[in-house]
Amino acid sequence: DVSPGQSKMHATMRHAPAVAAGQAVTRGRPRLLANRNWTVVPRARPLKTARVVRLGSFSDLSKPAGQAGSRKFFNSASSEADAARKVSVSAISEPVVSDQPRVSPSVDEDVPRNLRPSSVVPERRRRVNPAPNPVTMDNVGAVVLAGGADSNNPLTRSQARAALRFGATYRLIDFPIANCINSKVRRVFVLTQWNSHTLNQHVNSAYPPEVFGFGEQGSVDVLPSNQTVREKSWSLGSADCVRRHLQSGALKGPGQWEPEAYLLLSGEALYRMDYQDMLKTHNETGADITIGVSKQRLGDVDATNLGICSVYTDDTQVYGFREKPKPDELRELAQCEKNVSDLNDCHVHVNMGVYIFSRRAMKELVGVIEHIDEGTSVDFGRDIIPMALGSNYQIHAHEHGGFWQPIRNLREWYESNLSICSPDLFRKMYAGASDLIDVSKDQVFTVPRTLPPARFTGMSDCESSLISDGVVVANGCRIKDSVVGPCVVFGEDVSVERVIFNGHPEMAHIHGNDVPDVGRGSVLLGCVVQSDVLIGAGCVLTNKKGVKKAEVVDENGHGYVIENGLITILEGTVLEAGTVI
Repeated sequence: DVSPGQSKMHATMRHAPAVAAGQAVTRGRPRLLANRNWTVVPRARPLKTARVVRLGSFSDLSKPAGQAGSRKFFNSASSEADAARKVSVSAISEPVVSDQPRVSPSVDEDVPRNLRPSSVVPERRRRVNPAPNPVTMDNVGAVVLAGGADSNNPLTRSQARAALRFGATYRLIDFPIANCINSKVRRVFVLTQWNSHTLNQHVNSAYPPEVFGFGEQGSVDVLPSNQTVREKSWSLGSADCVRRHLQSGALKGPGQWEPEAYLLLSGEALYRMDYQDMLKTHNETGADITIGVSKQRLGDVDATNLGICSVYTDDTQVYGFREKPKPDELRELAQCEKNVSDLNDCHVHVNMGVYIFSRRAMKELVGVIEHIDEGTSVDFGRDIIPMALGSNYQIHAHEHGGFWQPIRNLREWYESNLSICSPDLFRKMYAGASDLIDVSKDQVFTVPRTLPPARFTGMSDCESSLISDGVVVANGCRIKDSVVGPCVVFGEDVSVERVIFNGHPEMAHIHGNDVPDVGRGSVLLGCVVQSDVLIGAGCVLTNKKGVKKAEVVDENGHGYVIENGLITILEGTVLEAGTVI
């Protein structure tokens, strides 16, 4: 409560009085823990299992959803004096159901995490009610997050992960943007930050207004990260990135048009989805937030590195969320059939990083954040979604039944690319990768090129591979299970297997017409070759010793890196004839 003459800032920094040892705490009120963090113990329903919610802290927990004030996120490593007036979000987690109704103690205790079978779920919060004023696609603004750093991937040393090539012709960001255009979304905002030059050029060249159709009003706008007088650091997490652009007014269209709902997308995931179906789920359930989920067999995914949703079996309502759960927590999160005894055969609902936020939810959960200290970060999956659950926002899941693969590292990018050519080469989860470039279903847009067709001279063997325009294959070559980008020239008797060539923007623009990119008699196995690389005759690049990690790079950034057993030849590298790796 704000008394007359008291500023809002002072109101958000007020603390409840400390609780004496042994004294019970009234349910439904915030209390200050020993570590200066807030927690809320919601009111228990009679004869029902009490719900204990650990929200870490944000400064207005005592206010119900819809009445939130300003929030501040601070580094929990602040001094004791600062901690007395600042709060931390480091302990945010989803509601946890305990075995018995819990009486609040006077000291900071961990919430019991007794793992329960997936059949035991908390009581439903409210019935599903359709939205009284359904949102249409004309009033949806899409926000594509494409600025994350990736220090362990050698391909992202000079470009953003969303700018990595896929299928020789496309880039990763082309797929979420194509989904938007095919779903009739007319306003798309691409938020960039890390190594964004290549990505900015690509988006500006590939998406003129004409891609939305003749006479249609649409745009794809690149919004780079920015600094202000108050915030002199770069964006600190995905939610902070959206928050800064939201507060600056950059997420509005011409004439100060403001979306009624925000479609938040990752620019680093491969899938095809009609967002109109997801918006239909959002409207029919009356959700504040809708999460796109992919139902996966637990044994087929690395669930400990993903966000997992707990969804009621009889409808789409989400009652729990865990970001990167521990192995023992998966027993609670997985949904198992009655006759299934192996946990790997159970299923989980994996967060795809695709969200629809109502305007109200976006402003109350993200738009009210005032400041985030350096050294911490705020993300949608780790922070905002659990916070929304704890604040009783209605969250529903929209299940995606097709192929979906997030690209978080070099191995996932490599296997996804090669699975276009040979679906059975890797795990079953890549089986639908070839549908991504099937333009008979929906169009995928990218930068058009004017190049001559691929040319084969003499007798060559090409099996389960993708060959781009401008490629020249000489006599005696063998290419298997590989993706060859534009304008790569092979000398005679070259053997290539499970190799990805990024290619060049034009023919013979570096080495000349008489010098092939891969010299005569060279053998390549399990490699990634970036642009402008010259491999001399008789080179052997197979990693025969099975080295998992190595780096040989000069002061100019030329050389090679071995990451997770894959050889990556860096851009601009020249390998002398007879080189063996």
